[in-house]
Amino acid sequence: MKLYTSVTSPFGRKCNMVAHVVGVIDQIELVDPDYKNPEYLNINPLAKVPALERDDGRVLLDSPVISAYLASLGDTEKTHPQNGDAKWDALHLEALADGVMDAGILVFMESFRSEKRQSKGWIDKQLGKMNAGLDVIEGLAADFGEDTNIGILSTAAALSWFEMRSVGEDWRKGRPYLTSWMDRFSQNDFFKETGCD
Repeated sequence: MKLYTSVTSPFGRKCNMVAHVVGVIDQIELVDPDYKNPEYLNINPLAKVPALERDDGRVLLDSPVISAYLASLGDTEKTHPQNGDAKWDALHLEALADGVMDAGILVFMESFRSEKRQSKGWIDKQLGKMNAGLDVIEGLAADFGEDTNIGILSTAAALSWFEMRSVGEDWRKGRPYLTSWMDRFSQNDFFKETGCD
């Protein structure tokens, strides 16, 4: 299988972490694509990452779909609990953390426009979403423990990306549970092996 992603993509990092945690990383070739290349556009017409090309040539897009598929090939329960509230709690946290990442990416992309063309209102709106989501996750973080469910992996990908790109204010400010958890979580080998931070 080929996982098309860049080393700086938080969504790609999430998928990469899943592959490590569930034990299928040895089945995956990581490919950093040329987004404008027609060959890649045949794989992902949306011209973004991640995308997963399976061995049979079928393609999966979007990090929640790719993560779920990779988890299904290995020790699924480590990232995708299958029963009860644990399943829905993990998927809820994944959606929340992905939404926080989306807002942060929009802020980051706006910074590439000339200062005259940047919309302060737009930036403030996205930062508001990002911080509101992080505040909710802060309220959950005391219970994260050593869990590696998909929501937790998505949260780690988001937080590390915010630090790497210096998006918004320091996310650690006023969030002691998330800070303490992330300091511990970042010592995992699978986290160290999947990032560029």
